[in-house]
Amino acid sequence: MRRSVLSSAALLIAWGLAAGPAAADKVDDYVRRQMRGRNVPGVSVAVVQEGKVAKIRGYGLANVELAVPATAETVYQLASVTKQFTATAVMMLVEEGKIDLDETITRYLEGLPAAWGEVTVRHLLNHTSGIKSYTGLPDFAKSFRKDYTKDELIRLVADLPLEFAPGERFSYNNTGYFLLGMLIEKVSGKEYGTFLKERIFDPLGMTRTRVNDLTAVIPNRATGYGWSPKGLRNGEYVSPTQPYAAGALVSTVTDLVKWDAALDGERLLKRATLLRMWRPTRLNDGKTHDYGFGWSLGLYRTRPRVHHGGGIPGFSTYVARYPEERLTVIVLANSETANAGSLADGIAAFYIPALVANAPKPIPDSDAATTERLREVMARVAAGDANPEWFTETARKVLFPDRIAEAKAMLGSHGKLKAFDLMAERTDGAIRVREYRASFGDLTLRGIFGLTAEGKIDRLGMRPE
Repeated sequence: MRRSVLSSAALLIAWGLAAGPAAADKVDDYVRRQMRGRNVPGVSVAVVQEGKVAKIRGYGLANVELAVPATAETVYQLASVTKQFTATAVMMLVEEGKIDLDETITRYLEGLPAAWGEVTVRHLLNHTSGIKSYTGLPDFAKSFRKDYTKDELIRLVADLPLEFAPGERFSYNNTGYFLLGMLIEKVSGKEYGTFLKERIFDPLGMTRTRVNDLTAVIPNRATGYGWSPKGLRNGEYVSPTQPYAAGALVSTVTDLVKWDAALDGERLLKRATLLRMWRPTRLNDGKTHDYGFGWSLGLYRTRPRVHHGGGIPGFSTYVARYPEERLTVIVLANSETANAGSLADGIAAFYIPALVANAPKPIPDSDAATTERLREVMARVAAGDANPEWFTETARKVLFPDRIAEAKAMLGSHGKLKAFDLMAERTDGAIRVREYRASFGDLTLRGIFGLTAEGKIDRLGMRPE
């Protein structure tokens, strides 16, 4: 339920809460600049440093139509940030001896396909089950408004063969976390939301966190937004029955600060269990993948990081923890194309000097002619007059006319292309991939071009940097 097109709504950045110390003032400037560059309606941010709140406030608008400011108490849809809560609930039941990580899911849940007989609870937690993710089904996005029962949604993928043997490889999978929600309900005897409320939210004082209900009156709820060539629009309706335990929670940065504090202690799980959740996944061949249980792992510019993002129509979210620096950055945005992850990365750099020192730099360019040609392509895309003949037939079908129109709307309002530097180059099969850092006024992004042997553009991607 994630989209890749950037937002470009021209909005006035409104005031938030009181500013913090000098370092935080720089964060304020950075966030406002990024919001102007990406034209994001509203963002709420929290920074926790060595167990203390260094920054917490809102920027912009939680609701554009009513001019309601975003604050630290604004409620956002969390999308896949939900997964860390689902994984924690499962591990609570593991600690109680009610769930065995290496037991097959068919032991706990009835009526599942025989083909899933070798899939374990562990495989669901670390996305190695091989079960088809329902959000990856063709045209699934066309049914966002449909309310599903749990059995109905599982039947969407039940008759499909496994994509690979369980444990063979990693493939991000919303079906797995949907099944984990069902598992929690079966083993605990409580509804998913009730279990989380009683065992996690209430004990931690997370009073604004709950399973989403679009018919409920939730104080301070943000409106989600998207962007089209015609301008800002309300985000598409998505029935909460679809994301469920894979992405149906709502929360605030204030509540997520409480969640972060609990992860530093043993209020919910033993320390050894948390470390188990933050251990890389070991595949059948002995190789590892940087994902644990509900958390992505690995290094960011040489610094260890535990993190997870979320995206759903109308919203983009991100939680990043740097354990060695004891720094946590939480970003919640009411724009599906805000790229909360890159915002969090930029904020973290104000607190961890190594992230600045190890920032990616342009690489030597041995093909200046291709760079000059692609610079012209980028400039013409921003102007809205890109030539379809520059692209392969496949790329033309994807990009023209809607994606190119969206790109013009996103880029065109920020001025001319000021800089275009080669940042990475690699091959992907027969496709030569070149990544550039492109700057348009306040907006800096990565432009990713895939080139055929004949020089045609087979793919064009853009994301904020």
